[in-house]
Amino acid sequence: MLNKRVYGGAMSRLAGKTAIVTGAARGTGSVIAQMFRDEGAEVVATDIADGDGVVKLDVTNEAHWDEVVSGMDQVDVLVNNAAILHLGPIERTPAEVYRQVLEVNLVGPFLGMRAVIGPMKVAGGGSIVNISSIDGLIGMNGISAYGASKFGLGGLMRCAALELGRSGIRVNNVCPAGGNPAMYAQWFDQMMSFMDETAAYSANRGIPGEVPLEGIAAAALFLASDESSHITGADLPVDGGAAAGVFIEGINSLE
Repeated sequence: MLNKRVYGGAMSRLAGKTAIVTGAARGTGSVIAQMFRDEGAEVVATDIADGDGVVKLDVTNEAHWDEVVSGMDQVDVLVNNAAILHLGPIERTPAEVYRQVLEVNLVGPFLGMRAVIGPMKVAGGGSIVNISSIDGLIGMNGISAYGASKFGLGGLMRCAALELGRSGIRVNNVCPAGGNPAMYAQWFDQMMSFMDETAAYSANRGIPGEVPLEGIAAAALFLASDESSHITGADLPVDGGAAAGVFIEGINSLE
């Protein structure tokens, strides 16, 4: 159950709006879709995977996007959340895997943006929210494909914000440090051999630990709502201060 005391409770911040959320069958996308509904939006939840009330959408398929958007009376919000992950060094990352990550994580949001521009212009505006990552703000080893896709999403977001702002369409990125653990499940057994290092990655932040999915959804809600009416072309880190730098525990003991 969502903590409405922490993550909002007005229950009407998206009243009268219709939103598309991709990758909404599970994880972050599912939480975003439910929070948007709780705040009054009509939500078209989409995913390539099956799920209750989920509309089938392969974000890399232009025809799928056209079909989803053409079946809607209005589109006020698009949340580009669908993404895939690959972990491993560059020398052991197959080119076809690299391309697939870029197709889903970067071409997918591009196609989504392009599909909703027309309806949003007709409506007089809208909000496009991309769920990016801290890995689109700072580099890390072992995530060449994923990092490239998220850094690319930052460039796409900025260009789109400048192109579309005069049509009342805002474009922003949410950049969390965390998300659906299922994304890295296939590497979990291998990661057990360096679990201390992995734990330190999230421990050495201003606010230690992984960001809860509700925190990511709340940031998306803010950018989707009229509360952020003059925010566009921005990265919103939801990372416990990870992008700000590294916390060293012993420094606080110095006199």
